[in-house]
Amino acid sequence: MTKLRLSGTLAFGTVFAVTVIAYSFFQPFISGAVCEAIPWQASFVFRADSLNEILQSPVCSQLDKALGAGNTLRDLVGSGSWSKLAASSEIAVADIPFRSAGEEKSWAAASWVGWRSPWIRWKLEHSRDKNLELLGKHSVWPIWRYRSPDLARGKSLTIALTDNLIIVCLSEQPTDILLLLDTYDKRVPAAPINRG
Repeated sequence: MTKLRLSGTLAFGTVFAVTVIAYSFFQPFISGAVCEAIPWQASFVFRADSLNEILQSPVCSQLDKALGAGNTLRDLVGSGSWSKLAASSEIAVADIPFRSAGEEKSWAAASWVGWRSPWIRWKLEHSRDKNLELLGKHSVWPIWRYRSPDLARGKSLTIALTDNLIIVCLSEQPTDILLLLDTYDKRVPAAPINRG
């Protein structure tokens, strides 16, 4: 009886370990999944195959303007090693509706990270950057705020990580990222999948 129980525990442990490893390292790419975090109310959605495609597009100048204070998306992305890991695949950029009264448009971006998600989470959790602050979780997804004097006055840059997407929101309210996470969790309808 003890041998049977031990072999059952060993078999269950093996299946569990294989499942965790497969989930962590072998998530298949899902085309269009980046739009799952963009709410249907977005008035503009641009989907690209890579960050380089975004940097070459007219959308980049709009994002640079939103960052303010002479910042550029190219400089922001080039400043961190984890950002290359986070934006090396399909990405969607959108302007999103206000959740509260505001002066400026809010921007959202979602990038496919797939199996890289645990590594990016580890990098964010162990970052020594004093401008990066863990705000907590919404559902099970961790949220960070990046505070920098270089951002336009009144702007907040928040970052959330799901099981296969990294989501970034530039807005006047750090809570705007909750709309993106609720959309990802299917509590809010998502934008239709189309090519920007």
